[in-house]
Amino acid sequence: MYEPLDLTMTFDEAAEKCINSGTMSPGSRARYISERTLNDLQQYIRALKRKFASVPLNKIHIGLLREYQRERSQTCGANKINQELGTLLRIMKRARAWTENHQDCYEPLQREEPDLPRAMSPEEQKRFLDVASSREEWNFVYFYALLAMATSASNCEMRGLHIGDVNLYSKVLTIRREHAKNRYRIRTIPMHDEAVWAVNRLMERAQSLGAISPNHYLMPFRSAPNLFDPNRPMSNSGMRKQWEAVRQAADIPWLRIHDLRHTAITRMAEAGVPIPVMLSMAGHISTRMQQHYTSISQFAKRRAVEAAFDSGNYMVSAGKLVAPEQPLMVHKSAPPAKRKLRRRSRQSAVKSHTRMTRMRTEEHGL
Repeated sequence: MYEPLDLTMTFDEAAEKCINSGTMSPGSRARYISERTLNDLQQYIRALKRKFASVPLNKIHIGLLREYQRERSQTCGANKINQELGTLLRIMKRARAWTENHQDCYEPLQREEPDLPRAMSPEEQKRFLDVASSREEWNFVYFYALLAMATSASNCEMRGLHIGDVNLYSKVLTIRREHAKNRYRIRTIPMHDEAVWAVNRLMERAQSLGAISPNHYLMPFRSAPNLFDPNRPMSNSGMRKQWEAVRQAADIPWLRIHDLRHTAITRMAEAGVPIPVMLSMAGHISTRMQQHYTSISQFAKRRAVEAAFDSGNYMVSAGKLVAPEQPLMVHKSAPPAKRKLRRRSRQSAVKSHTRMTRMRTEEHGL
């Protein structure tokens, strides 16, 4: 419900009221903004509180904003910093604490164009999975990675899975709106046997942590050591420690959790899967990434064609495809000398038959 903000409030107080106004009433499922957007706002506000928690809104000046940009840039990218300060800006505007001086002097950081995600090679993928399955304390990473690469689900989509979203009978996985990046990412994903095996292991783990209802999360939130809340999804850092250990042991230090999705789509592209089929599996893909996956798919097709032509079925001659000369077939039933004699015998027989026919014709005519 709507709560007015005052410019004398501290940032902590104003942010709490702003979050509460995202729903119709405390505990209500009706919202003015989606749960995904609300979760993002909470994440931005947690970061902002480290700097502005006890600072009144009317005391936040341009110098503090510049300090925040400088300090935060040590551990975070420009795009994330702009999103966080954009949240602060909206709160200050709502409280009428954003002045003309702020408007004139505030400069967001230059936006960074993200690099194309990096995918594991088939060899790196095998090594990563071998390492993850080698120790019991890494099994969660192993099961997670198997399911993510078998379904192309993102980290947010994986963490948002409810037990009821898994249909083992039909072998499908449902991505809900509340954890999908946008409405184009709401989808039903078919699972092959490897994915079914992985999701079964994750369901066994969830049951051992107290998740038994279809509405409980497949990967529950850890609220304290050895204490899990099945009504909340695992946080973004829920398996950070195990993930870091596995990727270091596998000698793939650059690998991020989100790269599992890119690896899954890359494997599909390498196999020549058409873009429409990829979209049905992975959901919305940006135009830039579609072009990237299309180039991978075309390269895979070209390799397949080259392999076919290199197999000896065709040769390139004078710019044309021609079949190679076939070797002369030699019958092994008789040596060449005998074949020559048989050919002469047949020719003599034909001549004799012709001569006899002509003689009979002459006699009949006489």
